[in-house]
Amino acid sequence: MAARPHRWIVLAAGAALVISLDTMVNIAFPAITARFDLGVERISWVVVCYLLTYASLLLATGRLADVFGHRRMLLGGLVGTVIGVTWCGLAPSFGWFLAGRVIQGVGAALVLGSAPALVTLAVAETDRSRALGSYQLGVSAGLALGPPVGGFLVAVGDWSWVFLVRAPLAAGLAVAVVVGTPAVAAPDRRSRPSLDLAGVSGLGIAAASALFALSRARGAGWSDPLVLGCAVAAVVVTVLWVLHERRTPAPVMDPLLLRHRPFALANLLTLLANGTMFAVWLLVPYYLVTIRGHHVVVGGLLLACTPAATALAAPLAARLEGRVGAGALCTIGLAVQTAGLVGVAFLDATSPVPFVVVGLALIGLGLGLFTVPNLSYVMGSIPRDSQGVAGGLAQMMRTVGITAGVTLTGQFFAARRGGATDDASFGDAFSDAFLAVGVVCALVVVLSMLRPAPPGLNSATA
Repeated sequence: MAARPHRWIVLAAGAALVISLDTMVNIAFPAITARFDLGVERISWVVVCYLLTYASLLLATGRLADVFGHRRMLLGGLVGTVIGVTWCGLAPSFGWFLAGRVIQGVGAALVLGSAPALVTLAVAETDRSRALGSYQLGVSAGLALGPPVGGFLVAVGDWSWVFLVRAPLAAGLAVAVVVGTPAVAAPDRRSRPSLDLAGVSGLGIAAASALFALSRARGAGWSDPLVLGCAVAAVVVTVLWVLHERRTPAPVMDPLLLRHRPFALANLLTLLANGTMFAVWLLVPYYLVTIRGHHVVVGGLLLACTPAATALAAPLAARLEGRVGAGALCTIGLAVQTAGLVGVAFLDATSPVPFVVVGLALIGLGLGLFTVPNLSYVMGSIPRDSQGVAGGLAQMMRTVGITAGVTLTGQFFAARRGGATDDASFGDAFSDAFLAVGVVCALVVVLSMLRPAPPGLNSATA
């Protein structure tokens, strides 16, 4: 790329940070329900509209970035984010608000489908892990800042500021992309890679169907006709997508990659690692604010220990990968995450604050040590002219893991609590839920140990 590599890394990480700041929204849920006079059960649409939109578009936007230019897609995503957060902050009704969340989702998909590719293409392959470590630092910093900043904005101002405050940030980055990086000429039509609309559309529909089924199953149950219908649709469309991709001369992603065990395992580990850690975002806020009685700002600061540790671990992981090896570092990270999950399971209302901090921080530290080498492997497994697809696939697996983790952990917690509403039942269910995800994460550690060394996949496919 013509622009200096560090400039692309900073811009990509900054854009990812702005997208990750959406964790501010969770702390504003009570204020949003009060503003629009909603029942608590309807607040899930705030998450669903955003999550389904960007998750189902990730592979498509990654391919669009490969075809039409990663810089253009990043700029479009930042502009879409400005429009989306402004729309949400000024929405006169809940319906208009949800429309803004959809626009936000489109913007997020464009950013996340292009930013990792910009980072990897800006540097030599030998520097990929360090560059991705810097990018992941931006992602984790946004996740860490979201809860405390959101709590502060809601406490001193209005819920709308958790949206509006991001508009100037995204606009400033968009200006930096226009002014600080050179325009890239559109590739000649004859040399431009095929878009494969059927392929990106099919996988998007399959992802949206699967995620909607997972999201709805948490409240409606797995026997709900709409849940079953979406689950069946996801399976059928996925099968059709594989058949189409095997026949098309320029597939959006070669299905044969999924038969490559290290590559398939890397994506499965991404799904499982993010699925197990999301119990933190689902249950810990209630534990901190309701059970321990912390102020919402203090609760946000304690909750931020997990993503803050991930942010600190990201550059460390980039340095350690060359010494320890990607596979071993992934296993170590997952083991640390397991220790944190089990540690949190033993917390109660009287646990000292340092114990809470250590448990939450271990989860984030482990995830950070795992994510960077695993993401580097996935990005290196796909040719450099398809880095948008690689980044979109990694983000999509993370999102599916999060959604599945929220649904399954939530259902396990509800079943274990058995309809009771007292603090004692919460504590027992909280402990059992974290022990359960800790056991799952321990099994993921074993699975990671089975990953063979990559036999030069990138050189074979590039």
